[in-house]
Amino acid sequence: MIQDGKVLTPECFETLLYPKRLKVRYGGRGAGKSEDVAEKAVAFAYQMGDRWLCGREYQNSIDDSVYGLIVSKIRLMEAEGIIPEGFFDVQASLIYGRNGSCFKFVGLARNVESLKSKYGYTKVWLEEAETISDKTWTLLEPSIRAEGSEIWITFNPNEEAAPTYQRYVKPYEDAIREKGFYIDDLIDVRKVGWQDNPWFPDVLRQQMERDKALNYKKYLHVWEGECNADYDDSIIEPEWIDAAIDAHVKLNYRPRGEIVTSFDPADSGKDAKGLAQRQGMFVKDVRQWKDGDLDDAITRAFDSAFESRADILVYDSIGVGAGVKVGLANRVAGRNLVVHGFGGGDAPTAGIYKDDRLNKDVFKNKRAQYWWLLRDRFERTYQATVKGEYFDPETMISLSSEIKELAQLKAELVRQQRKRTSGSRLIQLVSKDEMRAAGIPSPNMADALVMAFAVDDIPKPQDLNIHIPAVSHYWR
Repeated sequence: MIQDGKVLTPECFETLLYPKRLKVRYGGRGAGKSEDVAEKAVAFAYQMGDRWLCGREYQNSIDDSVYGLIVSKIRLMEAEGIIPEGFFDVQASLIYGRNGSCFKFVGLARNVESLKSKYGYTKVWLEEAETISDKTWTLLEPSIRAEGSEIWITFNPNEEAAPTYQRYVKPYEDAIREKGFYIDDLIDVRKVGWQDNPWFPDVLRQQMERDKALNYKKYLHVWEGECNADYDDSIIEPEWIDAAIDAHVKLNYRPRGEIVTSFDPADSGKDAKGLAQRQGMFVKDVRQWKDGDLDDAITRAFDSAFESRADILVYDSIGVGAGVKVGLANRVAGRNLVVHGFGGGDAPTAGIYKDDRLNKDVFKNKRAQYWWLLRDRFERTYQATVKGEYFDPETMISLSSEIKELAQLKAELVRQQRKRTSGSRLIQLVSKDEMRAAGIPSPNMADALVMAFAVDDIPKPQDLNIHIPAVSHYWR
């Protein structure tokens, strides 16, 4: 932002001022990414004599580039007295500074081989970098080799599988989810949004609110900077999840009932372990971790159940589940803790779903059944908290706003798709293996949350001689 003869920098862009080989700013509309980088590019060219290569994957004409934005910043900074008038020689498609600085604007895809000769540039700005191909990245990075040279990358993410996202965001997602950024000796990457822009204009705010009301998935993608989650067959809507955050507070309801810990061990070495804890309809915690072996994970799951005084511990019994069962057996001996294996591929539980339809006539398997029952909880919570309809609170769900990885849990819940099979009316879900094949991460936290509510086929506590405290027993 240029104001009163000064270039003002929002906090989320401050580290762009310090040396780093790779500087990445990605996120939603309204963050001011392009405006801020353009201002800094002009300032660096004026003060440091930087030679800027401004590129994007496709550039049919100079109008497709950031040329116009750079020129507008030069004129504004001249008018504000920040740089001398005439310091930059603005030509039809090139800009030169008196100190040897310059701006050149290129389309990368059609000149990919010429990247090998892009010597002498000290700064590169890649705008709309979402579409840059892996081939372009492979050639570009080593071609920018001047001492102290930097590559600045700005984009709004679309597909998670895109090369830019996979190279410059995906490896650092855990840190970005936790802190909003990741910085090491090589890279400075930060997710930014309209919330980070102190000068976010009212006209964009109105448009944002309209998108949020009319198409929530579009809002998340365009304005919140999430990868495109326009899944046609998502079974849980993102606005339902938002409605469930601290729903017990919104409904003035004090959670009660059984305390359940659920544990989803990793199916493969790349998967995270997932764990959820709830009391009644209130989900106190859902988390994941990747470190440690299976025995470590079993110990962590048991310790969490023990510390929360859980009545039931549910675990995924498929795959490595046999090892979990053995590992838990010694730990729970002599304790008032029911251990229950959940087999997602098993037949649905006995009983009726809706309209006198048997579970077996509605669902393909247990995984589909309990994901769908969780879906129903979220939908009822939305109807109650947003539209004022009445439901028994124990048939709804409340997610604690203090869940550390709430954004990741939300993404996993929204990604789960229904699978349509010709000739079958049974509700079936896209499997974890099918999700992995499509490049979609395994929803370990979401599966743990599902299992936390998959306890209705367990014999009643009184039949198992375990004690469930009275209504006065609450988590605090």
